[in-house]
Amino acid sequence: MRKKIIYTIFTKGSVAVINFIIALAIARALGTEGRGEISMMFLNVTVVLIFNDIIGGSALVYLSSKRDPYSLLMPAMVTGFLAGCVVPLLFQLYFRMNGMEFLCLWALSLLSNYSSILNYFLNGFGKIKANNFAALFQGIANLSCLGVLFYFMGKTSIYACYISLGAGYLINLFISIYHLQNCFKRSSFSWGESFRAIFSFGIISQAGNIFQLLNYRFCWYVLDAYKSGGGRQTVGVFSTSVSLIESIWIIMNGVAMVQYATLSAMGDAATAAKVTAKWAVNSFILTLMALVILNLLPAGLFSWLFGKGFEEVKTFFPFLSPGIAISGLTGIYAHYFAARGDMRTPALSAFFGLIVTVTLAFILIPVFGAEGAAWTNTFSYLVSGIFLLIMFKIKSGYSFLEVFNIRRVRGETANL
Repeated sequence: MRKKIIYTIFTKGSVAVINFIIALAIARALGTEGRGEISMMFLNVTVVLIFNDIIGGSALVYLSSKRDPYSLLMPAMVTGFLAGCVVPLLFQLYFRMNGMEFLCLWALSLLSNYSSILNYFLNGFGKIKANNFAALFQGIANLSCLGVLFYFMGKTSIYACYISLGAGYLINLFISIYHLQNCFKRSSFSWGESFRAIFSFGIISQAGNIFQLLNYRFCWYVLDAYKSGGGRQTVGVFSTSVSLIESIWIIMNGVAMVQYATLSAMGDAATAAKVTAKWAVNSFILTLMALVILNLLPAGLFSWLFGKGFEEVKTFFPFLSPGIAISGLTGIYAHYFAARGDMRTPALSAFFGLIVTVTLAFILIPVFGAEGAAWTNTFSYLVSGIFLLIMFKIKSGYSFLEVFNIRRVRGETANL
């Protein structure tokens, strides 16, 4: 498990570096407003993916070892198509995008849905390296395509960014298909029974994911609507700051991806809790170290890298850091509950955080602008994290002191 986690974190770190270079190129070429446009499009694609994941999400990882994979694949693919077509139409009715923007949202949504579905199957079959490989080459394809369009063809527009993003999804899709080509055997199954089985697990999970996405990104919509506070340009600066500091979660996400796949197939609840306690402590320590390094970087570095208009990128790091830190710990607990089939606890955690987000966003953002959005995110993460910490204590039997007793936790799990 340790080797898989190290490999996964290394891969996610490489992807984070690639995404940083992409963000840098977009910011310098298109400025704060262009960066804001890209951020909002990517957010909309992510919202579509959330609806897709009700059937085609983490339930596939949990059920892949328990049911006929083909009976999971077909309902997921149908759902991916429907979500990719219907949800963009709803966005179009509300946002009134022009024809080209809507076409890009539709195409990106379908590609994102299908590549995500196959990535979940890779995890479910224990093909962690293949999943990491697909993610890495998605980033490479995205960056390469953007480089060709920006610097060789001179097409510096938001549509060039959408094309490169689509190229990345397409490469991910092809790599995933290659590694899964012998994993599905055609069989007869009940569509209704398969949908019910996946839906009963996925709906609670996705409710939590929807709440969590809103916790992470609801402030972007409020900032975008708050025109006197800068509108799309403010979103561009704030989203860049958030993306940079959230890149630290590659540590937590790298641990959680391997943890989820491992614990989903583990029958011993006591061992699962011990593994979780160990890696939660490790994730928290590494997250704190990364936050210290990021906050020590000079502010001038970011304005020099991203260009004019991005001078305030570092301003939000101190406000966001406490929430990022606690999520580096409790994000591992959330995946522990999910891997044990308890989707309600992470969903409740996200729901309590969402109450805080919605309440504070309309109080703090009109007064403090993007700084208020940063405080809103942090308070939301703290509330969600404290709830998960309490629930893990109850479920595992660990006291609060024992959860942070590094020697004991590591000693009990030395061979895990």
